Amino acid sequence: MEDLVMPLLLILLVGVGGWVLGVVGFFQARRALAEARLLRLQLAAGPAPMPDAQPAFVTTPAPPVELEVPPAPQPSTPPAPPEPVGKSWDIEALLTLRWGVWLGSAALLLAGVFLVRYAVDEGLLGPATRCGLAALLGAALIGGADWLKRRDKPEPAGWTTDQAPPALAAGGVAMLFGAAYAAGILYELVPPVVAFALMAAASLAGLAVSLRHGRLVAAVGIAGAFATPALVQTSDPSLPGLFVYLLFVTAAALAVVRYTAWVWLGWATTVAGAFWVMLATLSGSGADAWAPSLFVPAAAALNLALLPPAALDHAVGRRLAWIPFAVLAASGLLVGIVEPGWAPRAGVLLLSPLAVWKGATEPRLDRLPWLSALLFLLVLLTWALPAWQPTGEAITVEGVVQAVLPGPWAPEVLLPLLQTAALMAAFYAAAGLWFERRAAHPLRWSALTAAVPVLTLAVTYAQVALFQPRPAWAAVAVALAAGLTGAARLSLNAGSLGRQRAGVHAAGVVGCLALGCAMLLADQWLTLAVALFLPPLAWIEERADLPALRLVALAVAAFVLVRLLLNWYVPFYDFGATPGLNGLLPAYGVPALAFAWAARRLRRRADDLSVVVLEAGATAFTTALVVLEIRHWAGSGHLVGSEMPLPGASFLEAALQVSALASLATAAMWLNQRAPRPVRAWAWRIQGGAALLGGTALLIGNPAFTGEPVGATPLLNALLPAYLLPALLAASAIRHPATMRPPALRPVLGGYAVLAAFAWITLEVRHLFHPAAIGLDAAPIEDAELWAWSGAWLAFGAGLMAGGIRAGSKALRLAAIAVVGLTAAKVFMVDMAGLVGLWRVLSFLGLGLTLIGLGAVYRRFVQPPQPAQEA
Repeated sequence: MEDLVMPLLLILLVGVGGWVLGVVGFFQARRALAEARLLRLQLAAGPAPMPDAQPAFVTTPAPPVELEVPPAPQPSTPPAPPEPVGKSWDIEALLTLRWGVWLGSAALLLAGVFLVRYAVDEGLLGPATRCGLAALLGAALIGGADWLKRRDKPEPAGWTTDQAPPALAAGGVAMLFGAAYAAGILYELVPPVVAFALMAAASLAGLAVSLRHGRLVAAVGIAGAFATPALVQTSDPSLPGLFVYLLFVTAAALAVVRYTAWVWLGWATTVAGAFWVMLATLSGSGADAWAPSLFVPAAAALNLALLPPAALDHAVGRRLAWIPFAVLAASGLLVGIVEPGWAPRAGVLLLSPLAVWKGATEPRLDRLPWLSALLFLLVLLTWALPAWQPTGEAITVEGVVQAVLPGPWAPEVLLPLLQTAALMAAFYAAAGLWFERRAAHPLRWSALTAAVPVLTLAVTYAQVALFQPRPAWAAVAVALAAGLTGAARLSLNAGSLGRQRAGVHAAGVVGCLALGCAMLLADQWLTLAVALFLPPLAWIEERADLPALRLVALAVAAFVLVRLLLNWYVPFYDFGATPGLNGLLPAYGVPALAFAWAARRLRRRADDLSVVVLEAGATAFTTALVVLEIRHWAGSGHLVGSEMPLPGASFLEAALQVSALASLATAAMWLNQRAPRPVRAWAWRIQGGAALLGGTALLIGNPAFTGEPVGATPLLNALLPAYLLPALLAASAIRHPATMRPPALRPVLGGYAVLAAFAWITLEVRHLFHPAAIGLDAAPIEDAELWAWSGAWLAFGAGLMAGGIRAGSKALRLAAIAVVGLTAAKVFMVDMAGLVGLWRVLSFLGLGLTLIGLGAVYRRFVQPPQPAQEA
């Protein structure tokens, strides 16, 4: 029973694979049959001009398709209705022509297995006889499939095609593979090496037979070919021999792909090869790690060499070029991580000349060198460096270093990394300079020269210096910038595209200088230096007509935005102690100007995402500058406190922040009216919303309740920016056309303006009587103060009524009535009981005169005149 486990598993695999491929073929055939029926209808309707057929990338000609054209109807006979096209399959034919044939083939295979099992159970056959009969049965099945194939008439491919030949051929290949496996592994009739050769021969024979009998046979063959090494166990395994065999199988499979255009076979071959590379690496390749490492570029070269040029006319053909390249390279990177050494790294680095060769000879694959450059940078990033110490001898006096005698320019452990980086960067730079004058797309090669050396320097600097300031590295960046400047100068003399190529190299110069600044500067000065490269990039983009530089500017802008707005270390930077004239001004003001200038320059040619981001960045930096300057002044030169990371703001600071945000929102609103921009429209809404939230918080937590000091000077104190200035700005915003959308915005602004002005009047009256502390619990309310509140409220209500009458605003007049009504309620409920003597008389006198006067004014200016009555 145990002897038959593996053959049964193989038979099960073949049956399941056949079923899956049958289902896939069924759905593909539905579309083909629908197209054929539509073609019949077009031929029946009359001749029509046929468009030129697109050439397929399959090198073998397809069998001719015979279409029966129905005879034209007689004049006396009405034409027959056309055959419906909606239904493109027949379940009866499907069950008999496809699934029934597959089931019959599986039944024949099982019959053979059961016959062998019966012979084994009865002791009729020995191991050698069983293996021989299995091989004969496999050969007979393949022969029978070939005989049936010759007898069949040529017909178009589809689900109605006779499936018996491929079914028998697949079963025959499976039987041959099973016979070889049983002879070598189960019964040990032949040595393991011979068994390996027999199974490999059966698998490769399956690939060859698939050229005649179809995909299922190829699936069985490729599965057996890549599974053979796992099924054979030897006492002295050879990793180089294994990958030589896998390379041979890969070549055979890719040759079949070239001949048949079976894309799935190419994917399966690539995945299986990469799987063996990773399996050999994780199993511990040791001294033979060079074998899987060299298999990676060899397999990639085979894939690119055997891919027909016509395949690149299709998207799937181009994917067959770069996806296997990337998958194999990823497995090679894993080898370099698990088994560090020259051989694994060389396996991935050898992909670079391969990609450059293919990109230079095939313009449709000229992006492949960029993929290899990315892999090279990943090799540098994953390069494991041992612990090392700087060179040189330190001279110390009593434990204090006085001087350092220079030593070698770099420790020996760093030389492999530095030499590899320099060699590969020079290779890409030279390749780019060479092919930018000869290739079909020169700018892509120019970008290779401008980008790869700069990125190589950045990655190597990060690996060795760990982002610490190093003047020597900055000198290398300057030298690289000088080289790219020379390349830009030479490109200016190269015809019509010379200016664009020079612009690409100039962008590389900008990148080098920015990287040099990063190697010298730190904190806000680094961000400032990088932001200053945006105007040159915008200028180069315009002068050299290089739209790709807009993406570079976008990346630089994103770096600066993250560094200044999302960097939690910014509050701990040393900006100096002088209010206003401190480090915040260059740290945020200069980037704001650089962003605004670059956005204006880029907008001359296109209004795209880069322009929007730059404009938004300029607005954000301006807002941050104002907010942080207030925080810096309130914190006595510090953005954070020493005891808590975010100290609570004082009432005066909160008032200044609200007024500043409201002022910025108002400025953005009026500026957007003169020069409409989407960023400005969103800016004033965001800034105004923040100011409105802050102002509401100040109304709720006002100093009368919290006891916060507001200053001793009458009128010119913290109450002015906290309430009066935001109220005036909100009132002015109501008149702006932009506040009409959404409709609820104007009532909200108007309500806040009235409440903030009312709060300022109330608290200012309280401050006039108690300048030291205006909290209600700090001092009792005096009679004069209580009367002053009534008088001030009445004056405020009268002013609102006058403004509402002049502006014709009913909402403002209703607000005035509400204030006067509140005052009347206070007089009758508070003043009547709280005031005595002359103060009470004055309170009621003022209320009465005000109410009568408001009535007269309302009747005179608001109420429409009544028509005169007839006598």
